Amino acid sequence: MAQARALVRTYTILTIGTMLLSVAYALFLVPARIAAGGVSGLAVVLHYLWGLPTGLLVFGMNLPLLVAGYLFLGGVRFTARTLASVAIFSLTVDPLEHFVRPVTHDAFLATLYGGVISGVGIGLVFGQGASTGGTTIVARLLQKATGLSAGIAQLGVDAVVVGAAALVFGPQIALYGLISLFVSGKAIDWALEGLSGERVALIVAQRAGGGEAIGGRISRELGRGATLLAGRGGHTGEERPVVMCVLDRAQEPALRALVQAEDPLAFMTVTAATTVLGEGFAPLEPPARARRRLRLLPGRAA
Repeated sequence: MAQARALVRTYTILTIGTMLLSVAYALFLVPARIAAGGVSGLAVVLHYLWGLPTGLLVFGMNLPLLVAGYLFLGGVRFTARTLASVAIFSLTVDPLEHFVRPVTHDAFLATLYGGVISGVGIGLVFGQGASTGGTTIVARLLQKATGLSAGIAQLGVDAVVVGAAALVFGPQIALYGLISLFVSGKAIDWALEGLSGERVALIVAQRAGGGEAIGGRISRELGRGATLLAGRGGHTGEERPVVMCVLDRAQEPALRALVQAEDPLAFMTVTAATTVLGEGFAPLEPPARARRRLRLLPGRAA
């Protein structure tokens, strides 16, 4: 039952992401002739050259890439999910283009909104272990081989398609395509990682007992856990307690005031956390799955 719910959730999010991609192309990018990279961008070029339906072109060009995805990225599961995304896009982009009027005729607005909406859609599909097909499969291969972020990998691959579009539509439209690529790349990363509201703080105490005092006040006043780490100065060689804690962005000013009061000479760094999993935040895995895993550990009764 749990697996069925997870599968329904996966394909629901995948469908939403693909529909966002269709909306971006049908309402913004295709009417403005913005070839924002990928097979979809190439399909925009061929659509205006040959008059063929965008969806049909996308589906036909994706078939060999789906084979590559099957062989190198994720086997049957990846290919099935990607095929579903490609099919949904191919079936919806042309009807949307014909029955829904473009939201704007301003090329710059179409570039920005098309880039954001398509990037969020692609990111949602990526997050379900799939691809929207086309050069996103190539981007996934590049990401896997080089460790680049999803957005940057997509940007590099799609820039090649924008260059080809420049030969057909001219340099100005190609420049709009580059802007859309950059915006969509950032939106992909946002959709995958989210707008993190959490911060990770590392505080190096200078006075004796400062680490314990700061950690105690973090727990009492901010309601956050604190971990004491053993540190040593690289220059002086002196032992320095280090306090690590994860807190909400809104709590950062209170933390600064707290540290200032307890140890004015303390050294503190605060960085944004991309993902925070564990007690007090999102679970590492669904509770039911975690309980099943615990029952399977050695020494635990079945």
